[in-house]
Amino acid sequence: MKKIFTLLALFFTLQSGSYAQSPILCENFNNYDSLVSAVDWHGWYISYNTQFSYYTSTQSSGPSGPNSYKFGVDSATLISPNISGVQSIAFWMKGNFGTPPGPDPLSMFYVYESMDSTNWTLIDSIQPSANIATAGHPKAYNVTLGTQYVKFFYHKSSGNVAFDDFCALDGPVGIFGIAKNNLAVSVYPNPSNGMVNIKTSTFQTKGLTVTVSNVLGKEVKRVVLNTPASQYQLSLNDLDAGIYMLRVQSEFGESTQRVVLKK
Repeated sequence: MKKIFTLLALFFTLQSGSYAQSPILCENFNNYDSLVSAVDWHGWYISYNTQFSYYTSTQSSGPSGPNSYKFGVDSATLISPNISGVQSIAFWMKGNFGTPPGPDPLSMFYVYESMDSTNWTLIDSIQPSANIATAGHPKAYNVTLGTQYVKFFYHKSSGNVAFDDFCALDGPVGIFGIAKNNLAVSVYPNPSNGMVNIKTSTFQTKGLTVTVSNVLGKEVKRVVLNTPASQYQLSLNDLDAGIYMLRVQSEFGESTQRVVLKK
Protein backbone atom coordinates (compact mmCIF):
# COMPACT_ATOMS: atom_id res chain seq x y z
CA MET A 1 0.00 0.00 0.00
CA LYS A 2 1.15 3.51 -0.63
CA LYS A 3 1.05 4.78 2.91
CA ILE A 4 2.71 8.09 2.18
CA PHE A 5 0.56 9.19 -0.76
CA THR A 6 -1.60 11.27 1.57
CA LEU A 7 1.57 13.14 2.48
CA LEU A 8 2.33 13.60 -1.19
CA ALA A 9 -1.14 14.99 -1.77
CA LEU A 10 -0.54 17.45 1.04
CA PHE A 11 2.76 18.31 -0.63
CA PHE A 12 0.82 19.65 -3.60
CA THR A 13 -1.07 22.05 -1.32
CA LEU A 14 1.68 24.60 -1.75
CA GLN A 15 2.35 28.24 -1.21
CA SER A 16 4.50 29.97 -3.80
CA GLY A 17 4.43 33.73 -3.59
CA SER A 18 0.76 34.69 -3.76
CA TYR A 19 -0.29 31.39 -5.35
CA ALA A 20 -1.76 28.37 -3.58
CA GLN A 21 -2.20 24.90 -5.06
CA SER A 22 -4.67 22.21 -4.06
CA PRO A 23 -5.16 18.89 -5.85
CA ILE A 24 -8.22 18.48 -8.09
CA LEU A 25 -7.32 14.88 -8.86
CA CYS A 26 -4.43 12.67 -7.72
CA GLU A 27 -3.73 9.13 -8.95
CA ASN A 28 -1.02 6.85 -7.53
CA PHE A 29 -1.94 3.64 -9.41
CA ASN A 30 -1.95 1.85 -6.07
CA ASN A 31 -4.55 -0.75 -7.06
CA TYR A 32 -3.84 -0.92 -10.76
CA ASP A 33 -2.99 -4.51 -11.76
CA SER A 34 -4.31 -4.73 -15.37
CA LEU A 35 -7.29 -6.82 -14.24
CA VAL A 36 -9.58 -3.81 -14.34
CA SER A 37 -11.46 -2.33 -17.29
CA ALA A 38 -9.04 -1.38 -20.03
CA VAL A 39 -10.82 1.75 -21.16
CA ASP A 40 -12.26 3.26 -17.99
CA TRP A 41 -10.32 2.83 -14.77
CA HIS A 42 -11.07 5.53 -12.17
CA GLY A 43 -12.16 7.63 -15.15
CA TRP A 44 -8.86 7.17 -17.01
CA TYR A 45 -8.65 5.92 -20.58
CA ILE A 46 -5.96 3.23 -20.74
CA SER A 47 -5.05 1.89 -24.18
CA TYR A 48 -2.42 -0.64 -23.06
CA ASN A 49 -3.83 -2.90 -20.36
CA THR A 50 -2.23 -6.35 -19.90
CA GLN A 51 -0.36 -8.34 -17.26
CA PHE A 52 2.74 -6.45 -18.43
CA SER A 53 1.36 -2.90 -18.19
CA TYR A 54 2.45 -2.07 -14.64
CA TYR A 55 5.49 -2.09 -12.36
CA THR A 56 5.51 -3.46 -8.81
CA SER A 57 9.09 -2.57 -7.84
CA THR A 58 10.12 0.41 -5.74
CA GLN A 59 12.82 1.23 -8.31
CA SER A 60 10.20 1.80 -11.00
CA SER A 61 7.63 3.61 -8.87
CA GLY A 62 7.35 7.17 -7.61
CA PRO A 63 8.14 8.33 -4.06
CA SER A 64 4.80 6.96 -2.89
CA GLY A 65 5.94 3.43 -3.71
CA PRO A 66 4.52 0.64 -5.91
CA ASN A 67 2.56 0.29 -8.19
CA SER A 68 3.14 2.43 -11.28
CA TYR A 69 1.73 2.37 -14.81
CA LYS A 70 4.04 1.00 -17.51
CA PHE A 71 4.12 2.49 -21.00
CA GLY A 72 5.40 -0.75 -22.52
CA VAL A 73 4.33 -0.69 -26.16
CA ASP A 74 4.35 1.75 -29.03
CA SER A 75 1.43 4.21 -28.94
CA ALA A 76 0.48 3.37 -25.34
CA THR A 77 -1.87 6.15 -24.22
CA LEU A 78 -3.31 7.47 -20.95
CA ILE A 79 -6.05 10.13 -20.93
CA SER A 80 -7.11 11.71 -17.66
CA PRO A 81 -10.67 12.07 -16.40
CA ASN A 82 -12.20 15.54 -16.64
CA ILE A 83 -10.05 17.90 -14.55
CA SER A 84 -11.97 21.13 -15.07
CA GLY A 85 -10.36 24.03 -13.21
CA VAL A 86 -6.84 22.65 -13.57
CA GLN A 87 -4.01 25.16 -13.85
CA SER A 88 -1.03 22.84 -13.56
CA ILE A 89 -0.15 19.15 -13.55
CA ALA A 90 2.62 17.20 -11.85
CA PHE A 91 3.73 13.59 -12.15
CA TRP A 92 6.70 11.23 -11.75
CA MET A 93 8.27 9.25 -14.58
CA LYS A 94 11.26 7.04 -15.29
CA GLY A 95 12.74 5.58 -18.45
CA ASN A 96 13.80 1.92 -18.31
CA PHE A 97 16.27 1.16 -21.07
CA GLY A 98 18.39 -1.70 -19.72
CA THR A 99 21.92 -1.55 -18.30
CA PRO A 100 23.53 0.68 -19.32
CA PRO A 101 20.51 2.77 -20.36
CA GLY A 102 20.03 3.81 -24.00
CA PRO A 103 20.53 6.10 -25.61
CA ASP A 104 17.58 5.67 -27.96
CA PRO A 105 16.73 8.99 -29.61
CA LEU A 106 13.82 7.40 -31.48
CA SER A 107 11.69 6.79 -28.38
CA MET A 108 9.68 9.83 -27.24
CA PHE A 109 7.13 10.55 -24.50
CA TYR A 110 4.51 13.23 -25.26
CA VAL A 111 2.32 15.31 -22.93
CA TYR A 112 -0.83 16.97 -24.35
CA GLU A 113 -3.68 19.17 -23.12
CA SER A 114 -7.23 19.50 -24.42
CA MET A 115 -10.42 21.45 -23.73
CA ASP A 116 -12.69 18.82 -25.29
CA SER A 117 -10.74 15.49 -25.41
CA THR A 118 -10.80 15.71 -29.22
CA ASN A 119 -8.38 18.48 -30.16
CA TRP A 120 -4.99 18.15 -28.47
CA THR A 121 -2.16 20.65 -28.01
CA LEU A 122 1.38 19.49 -27.26
CA ILE A 123 2.76 20.60 -23.89
CA ASP A 124 6.12 18.84 -24.04
CA SER A 125 8.02 16.00 -25.70
CA ILE A 126 10.50 14.09 -23.55
CA GLN A 127 13.27 11.77 -24.72
CA PRO A 128 13.27 9.19 -21.91
CA SER A 129 16.67 7.62 -22.57
CA ALA A 130 18.42 11.01 -22.51
CA ASN A 131 16.54 12.74 -19.69
CA ILE A 132 15.15 10.24 -17.21
CA ALA A 133 16.75 6.84 -17.81
CA THR A 134 19.04 6.53 -14.78
CA ALA A 135 16.55 7.74 -12.19
CA GLY A 136 12.97 8.84 -11.91
CA HIS A 137 12.13 12.52 -12.12
CA PRO A 138 9.20 14.69 -11.08
CA LYS A 139 7.71 16.75 -13.89
CA ALA A 140 5.35 19.72 -13.64
CA TYR A 141 3.71 22.02 -16.19
CA ASN A 142 1.31 24.94 -16.25
CA VAL A 143 -1.60 24.26 -18.62
CA THR A 144 -3.74 26.56 -20.74
CA LEU A 145 -6.78 28.11 -19.04
CA GLY A 146 -9.82 25.99 -19.89
CA THR A 147 -7.93 22.71 -20.13
CA GLN A 148 -10.13 19.79 -19.08
CA TYR A 149 -8.07 16.75 -20.07
CA VAL A 150 -4.43 15.76 -20.37
CA LYS A 151 -3.01 12.92 -22.45
CA PHE A 152 0.24 10.97 -22.20
CA PHE A 153 1.44 9.15 -25.31
CA TYR A 154 4.54 6.99 -25.78
CA HIS A 155 6.20 6.47 -29.15
CA LYS A 156 8.38 3.44 -28.51
CA SER A 157 11.43 2.34 -30.42
CA SER A 158 12.91 0.50 -27.43
CA GLY A 159 12.61 0.64 -23.66
CA ASN A 160 9.65 1.44 -21.42
CA VAL A 161 8.44 4.34 -19.27
CA ALA A 162 7.17 4.13 -15.67
CA PHE A 163 4.49 6.70 -14.79
CA ASP A 164 3.26 7.46 -11.27
CA ASP A 165 1.96 9.99 -8.73
CA PHE A 166 -0.08 12.19 -11.06
CA CYS A 167 -1.77 15.30 -9.64
CA ALA A 168 -3.89 17.95 -11.34
CA LEU A 169 -3.71 21.20 -9.36
CA ASP A 170 -5.94 24.26 -9.16
CA GLY A 171 -3.02 26.70 -9.04
CA PRO A 172 -0.02 27.42 -11.28
CA VAL A 173 3.29 25.63 -10.93
CA GLY A 174 5.09 26.81 -7.83
CA ILE A 175 8.41 25.46 -6.64
CA PHE A 176 8.63 22.84 -9.38
CA GLY A 177 8.65 25.15 -12.36
CA ILE A 178 9.22 23.33 -15.62
CA ALA A 179 12.35 21.52 -14.58
CA LYS A 180 15.09 21.30 -17.17
CA ASN A 181 16.19 17.85 -15.99
CA ASN A 182 18.88 17.78 -18.67
CA LEU A 183 21.42 16.29 -16.26
CA ALA A 184 21.08 12.53 -15.65
CA VAL A 185 21.08 12.18 -11.86
CA SER A 186 20.01 9.52 -9.37
CA VAL A 187 19.45 10.30 -5.68
CA TYR A 188 19.26 7.40 -3.23
CA PRO A 189 18.19 6.00 -0.86
CA ASN A 190 14.78 7.60 -1.19
CA PRO A 191 13.14 7.77 1.33
CA SER A 192 16.27 8.63 3.32
CA ASN A 193 17.08 8.74 7.03
CA GLY A 194 19.42 11.69 6.53
CA MET A 195 22.27 10.79 4.16
CA VAL A 196 21.70 10.68 0.41
CA ASN A 197 23.96 9.71 -2.46
CA ILE A 198 23.95 11.80 -5.62
CA LYS A 199 25.19 9.95 -8.69
CA THR A 200 25.62 11.53 -12.11
CA SER A 201 26.02 9.71 -15.41
CA THR A 202 29.02 11.86 -16.36
CA PHE A 203 32.16 12.84 -14.45
CA GLN A 204 31.75 16.32 -12.97
CA THR A 205 35.04 18.16 -13.47
CA LYS A 206 33.83 21.23 -11.57
CA GLY A 207 31.64 19.50 -8.98
CA LEU A 208 28.01 20.19 -8.14
CA THR A 209 25.84 22.81 -6.48
CA VAL A 210 22.86 21.38 -4.59
CA THR A 211 19.97 23.59 -3.46
CA VAL A 212 17.39 22.09 -1.09
CA SER A 213 13.88 23.61 -0.83
CA ASN A 214 11.00 22.67 1.45
CA VAL A 215 7.35 22.21 0.42
CA LEU A 216 6.74 25.96 0.70
CA GLY A 217 9.45 26.64 -1.86
CA LYS A 218 11.81 28.13 0.72
CA GLU A 219 15.51 27.37 0.30
CA VAL A 220 16.64 25.59 3.46
CA LYS A 221 20.09 24.38 2.46
CA ARG A 222 22.68 25.07 -0.21
CA VAL A 223 25.87 23.06 -0.62
CA VAL A 224 28.72 23.45 -3.10
CA LEU A 225 30.51 20.15 -3.74
CA ASN A 226 33.78 21.18 -5.36
CA THR A 227 35.41 17.76 -5.66
CA PRO A 228 35.58 16.42 -9.24
CA ALA A 229 33.65 13.12 -9.18
CA SER A 230 30.56 11.34 -10.45
CA GLN A 231 29.19 10.37 -7.04
CA TYR A 232 28.68 12.52 -3.95
CA GLN A 233 27.20 12.26 -0.47
CA LEU A 234 24.92 14.91 1.00
CA SER A 235 23.80 15.11 4.62
CA LEU A 236 20.22 16.18 5.33
CA ASN A 237 20.53 15.35 9.02
CA ASP A 238 20.06 19.00 9.95
CA LEU A 239 16.58 19.09 8.38
CA ASP A 240 13.25 17.96 9.79
CA ALA A 241 11.41 14.96 8.40
CA GLY A 242 9.38 15.86 5.33
CA ILE A 243 9.48 16.20 1.54
CA TYR A 244 12.19 18.28 -0.11
CA MET A 245 13.22 19.24 -3.63
CA LEU A 246 16.91 18.88 -4.47
CA ARG A 247 18.08 21.02 -7.38
CA VAL A 248 21.37 19.61 -8.65
CA GLN A 249 23.37 21.92 -10.93
CA SER A 250 26.64 21.41 -12.78
CA GLU A 251 28.45 22.74 -15.83
CA PHE A 252 26.60 20.13 -17.89
CA GLY A 253 23.05 20.98 -16.85
CA GLU A 254 20.66 20.54 -13.95
CA SER A 255 18.07 18.19 -12.50
CA THR A 256 15.41 18.55 -9.80
CA GLN A 257 14.77 15.53 -7.59
CA ARG A 258 12.14 14.97 -4.91
CA VAL A 259 13.36 13.36 -1.67
CA VAL A 260 11.36 12.06 1.27
CA LEU A 261 13.23 12.49 4.56
CA LYS A 262 12.23 10.16 7.39
CA LYS A 263 13.50 10.36 10.97
